[in-house]
This record gives sequence, C-alpha cells and structure tokens, in this order.
Amino acid sequence: MKIRFILTGEGTSDLNLVDHIESVLVEEGFSEVSGEAPDLSLFQRPVGRTVREKLEALLKHYPNVDVIFVHRDADNAGIAQREQEIVAAADGLVAADRVIPVIPVTQLETWLLTDREAIKRIAGNAGYRGRLECIPAIRRLEDVHDAKGLLLEALCEASETQGARLKKFKNRFFEMRARLAFDLDTSGPVRDLPSYQRFRGKIASFAENQMRGFAGAM
Repeated sequence: MKIRFILTGEGTSDLNLVDHIESVLVEEGFSEVSGEAPDLSLFQRPVGRTVREKLEALLKHYPNVDVIFVHRDADNAGIAQREQEIVAAADGLVAADRVIPVIPVTQLETWLLTDREAIKRIAGNAGYRGRLECIPAIRRLEDVHDAKGLLLEALCEASETQGARLKKFKNRFFEMRARLAFDLDTSGPVRDLPSYQRFRGKIASFAENQMRGFAGAM
C-alpha cells in the first residue's frame, strides 16, 4: 500500500525528520512511502505562523496528501494541550485521523539526546570514551527544560574541542542538530521516551486504520 505525507514544523531543522517518518511508515507495513517538508516561505502567498494557516496552505497545494505530520514543541504547555491545539486547528479542514502530532517533550532535542553514540559521531569524534555525563538518564530526559542548550553542551564535550576551534564548532550547532534529526534511529534508544512512544502509537493506529480500509475496499 502506498502512502504520501507532508511534514510541517516550527523550524527548518525539525523538518529533517522526513526520512525518519518514512522509515517508521515502512516498518508499519506501507510498501511505498513518499514524504516531504515543503518550505512554506516559498509559497506564492505568505503563510501565517499558526497551525491552522499552515494546514490551509498545505491542503491547497497538496490536496491529495494522505496524512500531515505537525511538529510542535511541548515547551511549558504539555503534550496533551499541544495535541488538542493541533486537533482544533484541523477542525473543518481535514479529518482528525489524517493529522498526526509530533510533539517531543520539551523540544526535539530531547529525542536527539537519547543517542550518545550518534552525538559522538556527529561531533566528529566517534571514538570519544567519555560517557557524556551532562546527559541525564533517559527516564529523566523529559524533565530537561533547555534540551537545546544541553545538546550543544554534549556535542562540545564529545568533540573535545577547545579554544578558538570551540567557537567555530559551536557555530555548526544547527547543522549538527539537523544531522542528528536526519539520522534518528527508529530502533534506537529514543524508543524508551514516553513522548516518542506516544508518537509511534499514533502512527501505528493510523496505519492500522489505513490497512483495514484498504483491505475492505479490495
């Protein structure tokens, strides 16, 4: 069964999750998956910043898309409230089961912090023997309020870079963050995070409904 999706998010780096979502959908049984994260700034008419405005623009340009993934950070609002906001934004535009929230707690960096080996590799020092003690245990990761700052700290430690070179290294943070999102392993330690488990559960439910409908139509 083929599936086509769109991902929209809060920033360009977050959109590197496209390949990750493709892999998850294949694992859920779809035979052919295609997804993209269009740059809304390139649309002919300016697109607003609200989720509803983004959905309106995406549905206009991609009327035949099967499902839309909407990334938002939980921040201080919490995952349940963010999900409710996304459902409310979709009301009257698209069926709720065609919109899947992607809500890390508290930021996408929370998910990226789960894989210490990936952080060492992206920092350019895969052989680093330190344990990156600045990163708490996975069961405590979702309590971190500044996951972005912590990820930068972990990358700097893993790189073992100092002095003037460290300043240049820090300037590459968004590039490294994007690479970590791109490389996020569907079978990696991120699976132990409750917010990621919730995300995977929603995809599993969507896939089950799609497969059931497909089988019924045959």
